[in-house]
Amino acid sequence: MKNIFKGIKVIVIIAIVAVITVVGLNFLIKSPSATSTNGSKARAVKTTATKKTLKKVNYVAIGDSLTYGIGDATENGGYVPLVKTQLANDDNTDVSSLNFGVSGDTSTQVYQRIVKQPKIQRGLAQANLITMTIGANDLMHIINKNVLNMDLKKVETARTTYQANLERLLKKIRSYNKTAPIFVASIYNPFYVYFPQITDMKTAMDDWNATAQKVIKEFDQTYYVDIDQVMTQPKGSVLANNKDKKEALNPYLFTEDHFHPNNRGYQAISQQFIKQIQARKSTWLYQTSK
Repeated sequence: MKNIFKGIKVIVIIAIVAVITVVGLNFLIKSPSATSTNGSKARAVKTTATKKTLKKVNYVAIGDSLTYGIGDATENGGYVPLVKTQLANDDNTDVSSLNFGVSGDTSTQVYQRIVKQPKIQRGLAQANLITMTIGANDLMHIINKNVLNMDLKKVETARTTYQANLERLLKKIRSYNKTAPIFVASIYNPFYVYFPQITDMKTAMDDWNATAQKVIKEFDQTYYVDIDQVMTQPKGSVLANNKDKKEALNPYLFTEDHFHPNNRGYQAISQQFIKQIQARKSTWLYQTSK
């Protein structure tokens, strides 16, 4: 009898082990973490992507005299070093900058410089972040200093040309760098406080900025930065022909030409850039790792 019970006990133990083995194998086969040879039923293991702050951010600025920094008493490059320093401080990272601004450049001339200069091409290709000031000289060439008697038909023709030029310019930048966010500044009206009665100038500026916004929307990760709101009539401005007979004044303009920003103006411009850049921090500050 003892041998019979002993034999039964062995059989039961073997049966239990077999059941556990079958159940375990069945669980593994159906487990989400398992993979099959043909991949028809198994699901891939999910990995969690983490974001790490870039140890070094390459910042490239390109454009006209506002990027170059005409009117900046420090002669350090206008708004560019201000943006660079604040980004480095705010985000605790190393920011290097390249300034490809040239005074007087139109959209066509900036395009030509990019095409002809490998240094600019390399800078754009390596950039994590790009800013640009453009368009004012395109308009000024048409007005030709004749602010009091503008030919609106010529202005409209020039606006259409500028639209095509800006599209071409942004496409060229994107050909060297498809991912870095591009922040494009509006233009502003430096004549407003001195000639507030000239509505044609305001109309031309508004149309120019509307055109820029329209083009910018056609490109991914390309953003409009409104500097018109802080430069055309900043706090402390005095309009011409005021009742107190005070001299017209825009406290953000360079006194030698009443056209380019002074240090206060560049500070205001840099803050407009900073607002937009920091609002899109995820597009330039982080690298994704798995």
